[in-house]
Amino acid sequence: MFIGVDHGTTAIRFATSTGQCAELARVDASRLSSEEIVDFLSVHLGQEEVELLALTYSMGDGLDKIVRLEDAQNRGLLQQDGAGSHVGGGTRVFEAVKSTGWPAVLLPGIHRKSNIDPRLKVFSHGMSPEKVGLAYSIFRGGSQDFIVCDASSNTVTFGVIGGRIIGAIDAPIFAPGLTQGPLDVEAIRGVDAGVMTANQAFSCGGILPKLGQKSLQECDESTRSFALESLALFAAMEMSAFMVLLRDLGSSKPALYLAGSPASLIQGRVSKLLGREVYPLAGCAAARGCAMVAEDVYHGAASVLGLEVDSRARRHPG
Repeated sequence: MFIGVDHGTTAIRFATSTGQCAELARVDASRLSSEEIVDFLSVHLGQEEVELLALTYSMGDGLDKIVRLEDAQNRGLLQQDGAGSHVGGGTRVFEAVKSTGWPAVLLPGIHRKSNIDPRLKVFSHGMSPEKVGLAYSIFRGGSQDFIVCDASSNTVTFGVIGGRIIGAIDAPIFAPGLTQGPLDVEAIRGVDAGVMTANQAFSCGGILPKLGQKSLQECDESTRSFALESLALFAAMEMSAFMVLLRDLGSSKPALYLAGSPASLIQGRVSKLLGREVYPLAGCAAARGCAMVAEDVYHGAASVLGLEVDSRARRHPG
């Protein structure tokens, strides 16, 4: 059995390469022991032998290749703190996987040291490792050139040409998500005045906090509609911006995909804004893609979407 782990903003998703999937809220994961997390996986994914697991953790900015879990320093991070919420669920899962002794690899994020279009290296970070899984699920489905916008709690967009990741726009840079978003002038003034930290400003920089709301479920119908319309507009704008890059690199009509829990709600509007069909992805697409990465690394893949696989990670029984 091959397992992939999607360390998302609000939940951690686990999937096999054959399609089984389970989800655990990050807050809930933070309260579980390693044994309880392993039991959760056994119940929801089965008790077959784990041949290889592909794990994603936080920003992944300390890695530029796929490595064995035991070879990653500082859990694959430049430093432990970063943009976004910190509740401890991802760390619990990391520790649980490590405690099992299962063969496991850690996926990198996309950042300045990655092999991407050098013009996007003006930004320190492009996307977190679970987006690699998201890209691989699409690639294994047959697409070579595509753009994905993952628009939910935050918004991250990336592009792939010829099966290679060529760059990404991270959540603190451009389009706001429902919860988190880039720092505008008001937020910068608040940080400078000591009213909040930069991370606090990012964490409440999304569409819903600006409307005085915490979740779509708590909104009245009018506010909910406006929030989704805003999310759709910004997602379309960010995807359109990425089409400029792909066109410059020779891909004139990449396939377009939306990920994230609101994907099916905004897909029609984003398609209309862009004048092209945009396809929504299933909630476990990233985790399943990570499991597919594990499967192909186990069978000796030297690279995945342009990311090098460390030679030690490619060794497997038989």
